[in-house]
Amino acid sequence: MPFNEGQLKAIQQRDASILVSAPAGSGKTKILVSRIVELLKEGYEIFDFLVLTFTQAAGNEMKQRLSEELHQLVSTDIDLTLKEHLEKQILNLPHAYMTNFHGFCNLLLMKYGYLVNVMPGFEINSDPSMIKKAVLQECLEKWILEEHIKEFLSLYFPGYSLDAFSSLLLSIDELSHSIDDFYGFVDHMKKQNYDTLSSALEEWPLFPYLKQIFYNESVLALNKLIELKYYAENHNLTDFYERPDEQTEKNQELPIPFEAYYDYLDERIKVFSQPITYDTLVSMASSSVPKAYNMNWKEIDPDTKKTFTKMKTDILLSYNKSVKTYLEEDPDDFVRKLQISYQAIDILISEGHLLNQFQNAYQERKKQLNQLDFSDLERYAHQLLEPQYGIVDVLYHRLKEIMVDEYQDTNQIQESLLLKISEYQQPAIPLFMVGDMKQSIYRFRQADPQIFSDKYDTFSLSDEDCQKTHTRRIDLVFNYRSSKIVLDSINYIFNQIMDKDIGGLEYYLDDSARLNYDYVGKENNQKESARTRFFSEKHLATEILIDIYNPASSLDKEQYEAHMVAQKILKLKQEMKIQNKPVDFKDMVVLMRSTVSFLTFKKVFDLYQIPNHIVLSQGLMNSNEIENMMTFLQGLAHPYDDIALLSILRQPYTMSNIDMETIAKLRTDHKEISLYECLSLSSDKRVIDFLDIFNELRLYSYTHSPYEVLKEIYRLTDYPLFVSKLINGSQRKSNLDLFLEIVLQTQEQNPYLAELIETLKNSSDFAPAQSSSESDNVVEFMTIHKSKGLEFPIVFVCNMHKQFNTQDSKERMMIDKRLGIALKPRMRKNTENLNNLIIEYENCYRNMIARRQLDESINEEMRIFYVALTRASHKLILTGVLKSIDEIAALQEKLLVNESPDIYHRENAGTILLYDRLRKTNNYLSWTLSSILRHPQIIEQCLQIEQLKQRAQLLKKYHFEKQMTLDSTEHAMFCLFLTDDQTIEQSIPKRQKESLTMNGTIQEHYRSFKYPFDLEKPKTMSVTQLQAIADDHYLSLAKDEETALMTATDKGTLVHLLLSHLSFQEDHIEQLINQLYENHLYNEDGRQVLLAYQDQIYGFIHSDYYQMIKEASYIYKEKPFSYYDKNLDQVIHGIFDLVFVYKDQLYVLDYKTDRISKNNSEDALIEKHKVQLNYYQRVLKDMYKQDIKAIVYYLHISKGVEF
Repeated sequence: MPFNEGQLKAIQQRDASILVSAPAGSGKTKILVSRIVELLKEGYEIFDFLVLTFTQAAGNEMKQRLSEELHQLVSTDIDLTLKEHLEKQILNLPHAYMTNFHGFCNLLLMKYGYLVNVMPGFEINSDPSMIKKAVLQECLEKWILEEHIKEFLSLYFPGYSLDAFSSLLLSIDELSHSIDDFYGFVDHMKKQNYDTLSSALEEWPLFPYLKQIFYNESVLALNKLIELKYYAENHNLTDFYERPDEQTEKNQELPIPFEAYYDYLDERIKVFSQPITYDTLVSMASSSVPKAYNMNWKEIDPDTKKTFTKMKTDILLSYNKSVKTYLEEDPDDFVRKLQISYQAIDILISEGHLLNQFQNAYQERKKQLNQLDFSDLERYAHQLLEPQYGIVDVLYHRLKEIMVDEYQDTNQIQESLLLKISEYQQPAIPLFMVGDMKQSIYRFRQADPQIFSDKYDTFSLSDEDCQKTHTRRIDLVFNYRSSKIVLDSINYIFNQIMDKDIGGLEYYLDDSARLNYDYVGKENNQKESARTRFFSEKHLATEILIDIYNPASSLDKEQYEAHMVAQKILKLKQEMKIQNKPVDFKDMVVLMRSTVSFLTFKKVFDLYQIPNHIVLSQGLMNSNEIENMMTFLQGLAHPYDDIALLSILRQPYTMSNIDMETIAKLRTDHKEISLYECLSLSSDKRVIDFLDIFNELRLYSYTHSPYEVLKEIYRLTDYPLFVSKLINGSQRKSNLDLFLEIVLQTQEQNPYLAELIETLKNSSDFAPAQSSSESDNVVEFMTIHKSKGLEFPIVFVCNMHKQFNTQDSKERMMIDKRLGIALKPRMRKNTENLNNLIIEYENCYRNMIARRQLDESINEEMRIFYVALTRASHKLILTGVLKSIDEIAALQEKLLVNESPDIYHRENAGTILLYDRLRKTNNYLSWTLSSILRHPQIIEQCLQIEQLKQRAQLLKKYHFEKQMTLDSTEHAMFCLFLTDDQTIEQSIPKRQKESLTMNGTIQEHYRSFKYPFDLEKPKTMSVTQLQAIADDHYLSLAKDEETALMTATDKGTLVHLLLSHLSFQEDHIEQLINQLYENHLYNEDGRQVLLAYQDQIYGFIHSDYYQMIKEASYIYKEKPFSYYDKNLDQVIHGIFDLVFVYKDQLYVLDYKTDRISKNNSEDALIEKHKVQLNYYQRVLKDMYKQDIKAIVYYLHISKGVEF
């Protein structure tokens, strides 16, 4: 296929730095290769190029392609001199600078590293996490002896929560390596955002961003107001927007409710877009809406009034929350808070302090081992390119062009490295940069898409301007990977959801951003006949499969989705053809945002006998929980490995978690021997108990497979349960399950533990040993990140209902490369009742950075979604789960509001780009449904669904011709399939019964089998069941107040959920209730129940028991247990609400929400739960071999009893 105009321009442009914006499937690799070939034909040498790719594999692929092109060229009838020149380049090609950034840096250091004290023969450590942790532990042992550091740690990490501190420091260390001159950046941010700060906050560099926040909040509130007006119009609530004919004199003087809100918000939108002072911002943001007249609610349905009131309250909910979150009424108080917070920042990350000390110690350790990690490669290469070493001079005079693939994924360090070479002298070496901003999805690797974006906005678009600026932007507009229907469907969705504010770049308003079909190249310019053909290819329409999930069903939502997808795959294989060939399993891929549901889908696919394969990335093995398990296995195989053993001792396993002071004392007393030998000399009971279990596991590993050993580790440490309770717990638990699967597959070739560890360490593909190849007929599961750059005929994008991970915006310390650094300041304070109380203050600056991080996270999620959809060459199938069809109806309502002339839309975008309320969502499914529900085919389908019919008729009136008649969307086709759990279950295959041929004796043995246990008695019972059996009398009860909303049992469960999230530091109950509500841990009814229960919770917080727990050295919450009672011959199971160690005494505390009278004696209260607490004591005593104190705390009467 000949090159199109844009491709030719990219190949032929000379004498300029060029940015090629190359969307998915535009042939960028082909362009890079062709440009190099053309330059070689012009007389360039292969060593005149530095070509940097995203991965080493991509660099090798480019060399291979270039070799093929050159061999083909020299085999033709060309000039003899040119032929000799090209043959020479073929010979030199294996040694060409075509590699990734790390590979190039490695080449420089291997050749010239001695100039910056990098010793020859260095080893690259691709996973230095264990060494880092060991070095950090050694640093901590020194730091806690320094009074000012000890004070800092006790203030910000009370109870010496050093794991949290270590995690924070290591994450900042990783970030620091992506910022050019990190300590210079810290110093600059200090001077800019802290040192020059005064009470005139409008001069603060961040003030424009602060003002923008309130502008956006005002627009959001205004659009909510229009939604409310639409609701009022459709429910005969005319009083809201029209003055009634009859009113009292007082009401006549008051404004109409709608107008009062509208004028209030409209004024703020105008003011916040103009230059103003900080005082004006605070004044405008804090003032209230003028009072309007009261509406007449006679003859209005109560449910209608309730919905209206909720929507009205919601108008300013986010706006008012922003006032509290981002504004300080007293600028001087704000300045003081920032000064206090910077004291902590200074200790933590300023040059010469903790981070810097750790990095120096880590560098020293690597020097001893003659190792470098990946960040060292870039850092030393950066240093090596300083003028005094002469290397940059050699490179500048050698290179004639620097080419960078996947330029959108570079970071500041890499950009700086490029410019050091390119701009060493004038004229600068031309840069040829290829990438696609819409595919920038490596934020977690510190990629900075703003680098690409800045050039995209500033590089010249015409030849005339290029002659002045020596820069040129070339937009490739055609996609050669996907069918016209796939391309138009993607455009149809992204035209409506992506722009600069949400997504990070324009789509509908930027003609060069959309995906286009090349009729000239692919259809020989037969556009009309091709258009007609595409309209007939309805089998390639994008399908959206949704299960309406009922929580009462027998399976969980992921299982139903997996069955739905499996059934669809079998149907496609049976019925569908692509280019006259039947669809096979290998033509299909299942993409998900994360690996959480991989095993669930795999098990379901196995049931349908669908061959499948899980493709895992290195990211899984680099996750903290898998690194910990790898370290545990390493420790078992090599107990004299001090680093591995130290890590096991410090992890929160039920068998270990030994404090650092104990370990440090052991090492100090026995410096000459290994840590393992030190432990064997200890008389500390915790160490002895640890060694008993550890040595038991070592013996177990001699006689069992690695898979069985890992399962036993999971059982003895309770680690899977522990990680499941952390943030992103389901993902962490899933990672451990996948790791178990990897070990099971890998041990077939590596049956011994030590061999298996080495295989897993050295493997570049961390998928199970049975990897798939192009010839394997399997359906592959992979994450969207893993699929980048790949192509599949049919793509399933699943788990689209899953909420985005926004944890980045909740970190304790926030660092943004443009906004700066901030955290919540803490101070010690004495009160009447408590001394040395730690108070944490909100920090508006920190909250602003958190908002930016959240926005950037959602922007990247939209780009990840784009990457997922653009993997398909022929067909897209998008799947997810909803709780109710009402969720679709609610989106229809908002789409109708979207057409209102009062809705605030982006300028020039009309109503095609959806308004902010529809696009500010937290999952892919909402984006998809919001986009397709206006499509004519979907409207026709919704007309057949009773719950959606009425709104579909209204949507049909708007006729969205403009969106459908664009060249880039006219062939967008969609089909919506709604199903339910029961329908899915009807198609689940029954397991085939195994036909067993048995002789008579065996048959008789099976027929005569008798179940050996008592059928009248369950094998397991809960502690509370035993207590109920034991109760033969009743306490004096207070009058119960069960409501129609919730039973007493439900309330108790809800209260226990809330209590399990107490931090025992400085708990703010209302804030915690709302936070858990926002995280969807319960509904609005649950929130109201808990808000009404605050007094009882605060009663506990003000009790002596809370203070004891606050000062406890160890706290364990919601820990399940199972215990075999020999006397009853029964397994007893239960959950400890709270176990804590206070002054070396172990306590178990159980919360009770029973409504009991205060008149009950203490003996009666003890008796009520004696059986339950006795069991708790017995279980803990068996584990810890000491007396246990039990506490029952009755929340209703704010009283605790001990025994």
